[in-house]
Amino acid sequence: MHGVGARTGIEFESQSKAYQLLAELGLPTSDRFKVCSTRAEVKKFIEFYEEHRHDVEHEIDGVVIKLDSISEQERLGFTSRAPKWAIAFKYPPEEVTTKLLDIKVSIGRTGRVTPFAFMEPVKVAGSTVTNATLHNAEEIVRKGVLIGDVVVIRKAGDVIPEVLGPVIERRTGNEKAFVMPTKCPECGSTLRAMSEGDVDIRCPNTQKCPAQLRERIYYIGSRAALDIDVLGYEAAVALLEAKIIVDESDLFDLTPEKLSTSEFFTKKDGTAGANVAKLIKALEEAKTRPLWRTIVALSIRHVGPTAAQALSNHFASIEKIAQATAQELADIDGVGATIAQSIVEWFDLDWHRQIIKKWANAGVTVVAQEITQLPQTLAGLTFVVTGGLESFTRDGISETIAAHGGKASSSVSKKTDYVLAGSDPGSKLAKAVELGVPVIDEASFKQLLQG
Repeated sequence: MHGVGARTGIEFESQSKAYQLLAELGLPTSDRFKVCSTRAEVKKFIEFYEEHRHDVEHEIDGVVIKLDSISEQERLGFTSRAPKWAIAFKYPPEEVTTKLLDIKVSIGRTGRVTPFAFMEPVKVAGSTVTNATLHNAEEIVRKGVLIGDVVVIRKAGDVIPEVLGPVIERRTGNEKAFVMPTKCPECGSTLRAMSEGDVDIRCPNTQKCPAQLRERIYYIGSRAALDIDVLGYEAAVALLEAKIIVDESDLFDLTPEKLSTSEFFTKKDGTAGANVAKLIKALEEAKTRPLWRTIVALSIRHVGPTAAQALSNHFASIEKIAQATAQELADIDGVGATIAQSIVEWFDLDWHRQIIKKWANAGVTVVAQEITQLPQTLAGLTFVVTGGLESFTRDGISETIAAHGGKASSSVSKKTDYVLAGSDPGSKLAKAVELGVPVIDEASFKQLLQG
């Protein structure tokens, strides 16, 4: 228990006394707080936990300073997204050093080649890290890292490992520069930039490259696409290695009999594992997902949830999207010329059309489903969402906005009507303030929904 919200029949003089009473009632409360009477005491408390941040039973990234008096809390009240009587002091991300053993590359679902640092294991911000992305060849040059360097790493936002740069004074002379490979490490195809000025290079063997196949099938099962239980990375690998599927077109033709040929889906005695029934059921459920999720699952380059929803709303079927010209696609708000060209190129390939055909025959949604018309209380309004929300997932809030007639955009501009700010909002909030775009919290958004 870290705070007190709505209450009936009981009042507290202060937050600290509330903690004391709740503990006496047997509720779990944190004892890692202190009532401070001076600024110096607050500073000392902050400094103590900065030094001992990894001694706490869970990872922390800072300390929250609150007014203890409940009456003073109530007098100060709240902003649109946070209490005025509390403020967080964030510690700088922990930085550690380790040796960069090698720079390897990974191949993504659209063929993008991403170099990453392979390092001696080191603990940072509560977990052991061995890998960190280096994005592209230009970023490696900018950071100035060499294979064999001692490098400084941290977790961006205490979450994502990143290499900051080398410790120059610890170089021995045996370090060597990274050379981007010219051949795909998975299929041997010649790597190349797919468009003029592209800083990324890609594997052009989209149909047969094992890495791209694995990543695409894994992505189909993710929450960003069709949200298929069991279909994680290991399952994707198992399906391909056992040749149960050739590519994603076979995914919705799976049967318990086909799955039984893989050890991943069987018990030691050879009978079907519990994951077989779960996967078959999840695949059936995935067939009913809305059209825009099917579009996302196709892994068309540049087409994410926002563009997919725009395409679904405008065309209402994959067949009509496939028949559209680049100009017709580009004219749709939320699509544009780059995405339009990518869509046209995707549908130009026969094997891509075979995916659509086989999925349609299996019952996957390829035509927008008729849904009960909800009150269009957000008609004509454009929203940008930043930060975490309590009542909505990232995709769920976009669906809610669209279902009520609004538009969910990924970037803030003068055309944005509202920025919906949740917990830990990013740079979009600052952009909204800069442009004078109204910022609302989740409660205000729900009021707009109700009209």
